[in-house]
Parts: sequence; structure tokens; C-alpha cells
Amino acid sequence: MYSHINRDQRVALGALLRAGHSQKEAARQIGVHPSSVCRELQRNCRRDGVYFFWWADADAGKRRKTSKQGCRKIDNDPVLRKRIEASLHPLRSPEVIAHEVGITHETIYAWIDRCRPDLKKLLPYQGRKRRRYGTKRQTKQGWTKLVRPIDDRPVEADERSRVGHFEGDTLRGKRGALLTHTDRRSRFEIVHKLPNEGADCAHAAVVGDPHLQDARSITYDRGSTFALWKMIERDTRALVFFAGAHHPWERGTNENENGRLMRIFPKGTNFGIITDKELSETVWLMNHTKRKCLNWRTPCDVFGKCCASN
Repeated sequence: MYSHINRDQRVALGALLRAGHSQKEAARQIGVHPSSVCRELQRNCRRDGVYFFWWADADAGKRRKTSKQGCRKIDNDPVLRKRIEASLHPLRSPEVIAHEVGITHETIYAWIDRCRPDLKKLLPYQGRKRRRYGTKRQTKQGWTKLVRPIDDRPVEADERSRVGHFEGDTLRGKRGALLTHTDRRSRFEIVHKLPNEGADCAHAAVVGDPHLQDARSITYDRGSTFALWKMIERDTRALVFFAGAHHPWERGTNENENGRLMRIFPKGTNFGIITDKELSETVWLMNHTKRKCLNWRTPCDVFGKCCASN
């Protein structure tokens, strides 16, 4: 079944094309057919022929809103619209109303979701979706379908028996984000300030860090920031693994250190005004503070390198 390219795939596609990959190779890495990439570029490139994911996503969204405007029954029939509005009630499902007015209940749900979200309070479940008993959540398609799962991570990473096995994530803020990596064995923390959460920014920060050049493995979540994981593997020679979707506890070491970092930079921090010196001083203190879990040694001592050195 044909499906449109989603936002995460557009982020990865834009970065892959800028890195010089062909359309065929980019399609293989994001998990779609090459013809899908060709159509995406024909539809959503800028006028100068350059492809940027934010432009493409906005352009596709505008076109989607107007694509079926002429054949939408409820939007184009004020009498039908008023009749449906008057019939909605928590004790009357849209399926009953649809039978009475001669349309499908999916049409009513789509109209409410698109044009009248204020009417969701009159639905039997107030817009909350239910899954049928015995069914599972749909597996996410796109580049995440091809990732290496955390279950394949080396035993030495799970047992924290040696340094070099990292976990990574981002902390979102205003005007930027922080890219964090934590060594599982030593709790050694590496932090980079990014202008945005784009995959190309994360890739550049990882491959440019001397400490991560010696990494043995890195475990990320499934956010689009890490869509270029294959390029990270190629440039660092570290194996990249991914935790399960919505399973932050599988990267508990990094989540814990992110919590400590958020004591200084709480949620919503404007990273545009945070200086590199402030960030470096915070990371230095984290890596030079003795930890009970390390038998009262510092992360730098256990890691074998100082966070202030290159």
C-alpha cells in the first residue's frame, strides 16, 4: 500500500542528500522505494531546487489540507453540517448518526478532527482512541524499522564491565538543544549544544568529539535526531543500538544524568543565551564529583580521561 513520506523520514532524507548520497541510497536508508523519494523531491523541493525538510514538511501539510476540499461532504453542505452538530451526544455514537444521514462514521470523525475539535467532548469517548482487545500497536515504519535493537547490545555493555559503551539523548529547550552522551561504566558525561535537533547537527557533533571516537557502542532513543545512525557508525566505528519505542528506562544511565543536568538547565531553558563556558563548567563539575556507585571515585577517574582534555 502506498503511503506518503513522514516528517522523520524527511529529516533523514534532507541530511542524506546534503551529505552527497544518491536518491536510491537515501531511499534504502529511510526504508522507502526510490520512486517515493523521486516524487517527494518533485513535489516539495524549493523553487531553487534545494530540498530542506522543514520546507518540504510545511509544503506537504498545506497541500494535504486543500487536496480534498472540493469533495468533502460535510464541509460543503451546511444543512448536513448543522444536522450532525445537533445530533452529537455522548450517548449517541457517530455510527448511529452516520446511518441516519447517509454517510460513513469515518467521515464524521475526520470532519470533527479536522474542523471542529471542540465537538470531541460530545463523542462517546471524547476523542480518545481505543485499541481492539488482543491487538498490538502498529510498528513504526521508516528508518526506525531498520535499526539495531538494544537486545543485540554486547554483554559487556549490559554488565558495565568496561568503558566505551555510551547512551545518548537530547534535552530540548528554547533556541536549541543539548546532545548528551553518558558512559555506562564510568558515568562520564559528554554534552554538546546544538542549534536544533536536526539529524545532521547531531551527526556533526558526534563525529567531531574526540571522546566518542573511541566509543565501542552507543544506545539512542528512536527520535529523528538520530536518523543518521548509519553515518555515525561509519565515522566513529562504534555500533549504534536503539532502545524500544517509548522505553526510556532501557537507557536509564543517560536518563539519570539528564535529570542531574536539568537541575541546572530546567525544561524550557533558552540555550541561545547559555554560553559554552557555563556549559563546560557544569559538565566539568558533573565529571569531577565523586559518586557512590563508583566507590567514591569520579567519572573522569574511572573513564581514564578528563572531560577538559581533547
